[in-house]
Amino acid sequence: MGGSGRALLKAITLLQPWASLVAIGAKTIETRPYATRYRGPLAIHAAKRATPVDDPYFRSLLTSAGLNPDQLPLGAILATCHLIDCEKISHANCPCYPEYAFSNFKPGWFTWKLADIKPLVKPRPSRGHRGLWKLSLYTF
Repeated sequence: MGGSGRALLKAITLLQPWASLVAIGAKTIETRPYATRYRGPLAIHAAKRATPVDDPYFRSLLTSAGLNPDQLPLGAILATCHLIDCEKISHANCPCYPEYAFSNFKPGWFTWKLADIKPLVKPRPSRGHRGLWKLSLYTF
């Protein structure tokens, strides 16, 4: 509960197609240049802008999940999950393909490991923010 008595959920905004790749369970690691001590429930938000989906592998994953890679949802919550770990990237803990293809695994950056990913039946329009942000559960 937030200080105002409203139930809040932490959220993170990702560009498309990465937000949808998380929502379909293909991408389970997000990378960021900073760490977080937060562990727990997390909403996945798709930003209002997208990167063109040129990669044939990404396109095939999205298509096989029933999504049109050229019309991915924008400005909406797509899924919930749990952030279960955050660790500094090193050569020793860098993942193999295909997970490696989904993020920037620069040494010195951090992996945010996601589990229990559950896509929403219908994307929920929402404004995003930088970093971890608070989303009212009343949005759902």
